[in-house]
This record gives sequence, C-alpha cells and structure tokens, in this order.
Amino acid sequence: MVKLVEFDPNTVDSATFVSLGLPPWMARNILRYRAKQGRFRRPEDFRKIYGLTEEQYLTLSPYIRIANADSELIKKDTAKEVTVRLLTESKEKRDIVAKYKPGTVIDLNRADTAELKKIPGIGSGIARRIVDYRRKLGGFYRVEQLGEIHLKVNKLRQWFSIDTTLIHPLPINEASVERMMRHPYLNFYQAKAIWEHRRKKGDIGSLKELSLYEEFSTEDLERLKAYIRLD
Repeated sequence: MVKLVEFDPNTVDSATFVSLGLPPWMARNILRYRAKQGRFRRPEDFRKIYGLTEEQYLTLSPYIRIANADSELIKKDTAKEVTVRLLTESKEKRDIVAKYKPGTVIDLNRADTAELKKIPGIGSGIARRIVDYRRKLGGFYRVEQLGEIHLKVNKLRQWFSIDTTLIHPLPINEASVERMMRHPYLNFYQAKAIWEHRRKKGDIGSLKELSLYEEFSTEDLERLKAYIRLD
C-alpha cells in the first residue's frame, strides 16, 4: 500500500522508496544515482532519476526533505529570495490604485487583477495569486477557498459574491490523467484511479462510484462535487 510521508532521498532505503509508490527497479536506480553522483542537493535533483515520470515527481516532491543542504546553495537561494521580495515590495509600493469603499461587492469569478487590486489589502501579487488559482480550479464556489492560497478569508469575505454558474467543471470521463492532475483537488493516484475505472468499467455515472476507492475520502468527494462533469 502506498504511504506518502516525508523522506530524505539521500538516506532512505529501497523499501521506503517502494512504500512511496515507486517500483523496485526505480528504487534501485535511485540507489545507483546516489552511489555515482554522491547526493541529492535539492529536491529538483530527484527529477534526474532515470525512468521517473513527471507525474511521480509532482506527487513526491512535496514530501522531499533534504537534510544538511549545501551551505552555498542555501546562501544563493536566500539571496534570490531576498532579491525577489525586494523587487516585489518595490513594485507593490508603485502599484497605487484607488480602493473600493466599504460596502462594495464584486464577483470573485469575474474580477480581473485590475479590479481585485481595488480591494483594500490586495496588491498585484495577491491579485495574480487569486486569478491563477481560479484558473486552476475552474472557478470558485465559496469565498472560503481563498484560504487554500493562504489569504485571510475573514478580511476578504465582505468584498465578494460568487456566481457559481461561471465554474468550468472537469469532464472526468474524457480527461487524461495529466489534465486531471492539474486540478488542485486531484492528485496522481486519484487521477489514475479514475482512469483505471473508466478503462475497466466504462464511464463514471456518479461520484459515489469513486467512494469505493481508498484514494478518495468523503471530504475529497465533497469538494470535488462542484468541479466534476459526468456527461
């Protein structure tokens, strides 16, 4: 059974790689890479493993934790982060726009970045984050979803209404595994379970059919309801 947990690719054994969902031959490839290359210096290095698919990397990358990373790399990353932050802060300071008065309400599924920036507390960076997440989701159905991108919902709720008819649902009886994985609410294993169901049993007629798979919890199916098209 696949068990996704944090792991250091420089220290774990082949059994751990298999428990993470990788086949034994790929676990051996990882050990050979360590023997020849020395160590993984950053999570992105894990992409170099021969035979590792992009889907497998995207699934495992959030769990990669590399201890004692090279100090020089840390310095470079820190310097880069500071530079980006300073540039962003400088841009935000220049980004002065007239803000909406209290009582103004705009539609979260219609607003572009220019309109979002008129809301107090929202600058260019946050506006882009909202629009980008809306695109990935296919539209918002609750203001509370802004919390999923680390925004303060209590401060923003008063400014938004939501037209749920503007949501673009995902046609899971037609979509590829890669396309399903791009949705924030579906991971590789869930997308693969849907694909296998379609291959073996035909189109999915109800989300209840997915409840039979261990990859889907009740909470998973509940939040997927607004984003799935079955026809």
